[in-house]
Amino acid sequence: MTKLYDLSTVKSLISFSGSDAESFLQGQTTCDVASLTSGNSVFGALCNPKGRAISLFHLFKVNDTIYMLINSGLSEAIIKRLKMFVFRSDVQIADQSDNYAILGAESHGQEGTLSSLKPLASFKLNDGAELIHVILNANACQQAILNNDLSLEQDLTGWKQLNTFECFPELTTDTSELFIPQMLNLDLLDGINFQKGCYTGQEVIARLHYKGSVKKRLVAFQSANPFKPGENIHLPGDTNSIGTILSSTEAKPSEFSGLVVLKIDVIKSQKLTLNDDRVLLIQLPKYELG
Repeated sequence: MTKLYDLSTVKSLISFSGSDAESFLQGQTTCDVASLTSGNSVFGALCNPKGRAISLFHLFKVNDTIYMLINSGLSEAIIKRLKMFVFRSDVQIADQSDNYAILGAESHGQEGTLSSLKPLASFKLNDGAELIHVILNANACQQAILNNDLSLEQDLTGWKQLNTFECFPELTTDTSELFIPQMLNLDLLDGINFQKGCYTGQEVIARLHYKGSVKKRLVAFQSANPFKPGENIHLPGDTNSIGTILSSTEAKPSEFSGLVVLKIDVIKSQKLTLNDDRVLLIQLPKYELG
């Protein structure tokens, strides 16, 4: 039986309609919105002028409407922020979360089964990932699941662990505006287009790409100790932080896994003992860090 995770409590769906929707989003995001068609999705970030990622998202297009799948804790602030920049553009921004069920699933050859649900959209996190987002009409969701002999999981521990295995980032209110997109590996996950025109934060992001070097990268970890998202971590005897926790999930008692943004020069260490004696076991992503 195919397992679906109910992501409606942690994900929101925002719609962008109007003749200027595409050009508007092109000027606000790191990804190439112009590459969107009705059959694909793009991953990207909304950044502040200092190049720090406020939120991460997936965009997809249905007919002439563009949809943004985003962390629910950030959606209200993002809608408010984006509406400030509409001015006279023909763009209508609306929260569609109540109208759709947002689900997650492992792919592993399940695309045919998932397409039988007749979703508004379904797409992988990115080309190399084995996780899929599925967007269904809220009123038809439960019946579609029953008709196709699927199970709906409310406990998201498994989904969070799968995201950790994929080393795929997610920003929350605890981690918003802490990282430049390259620190979250967005340049390795097709989340930044360096050929597109101007967007908020581009100067900082492009300068790092063309003239600098990324000092920190996102990796996975396992630990017997708990960590908090947004927490800075230190090695013994060093007051300078070596990294920041992005996420942490307790799978079993005293068994945690998550993602951490670490300095490049300590990533090669398979085991890190911190200044408070907590231990991190580092796991590299399946994609190349470059």
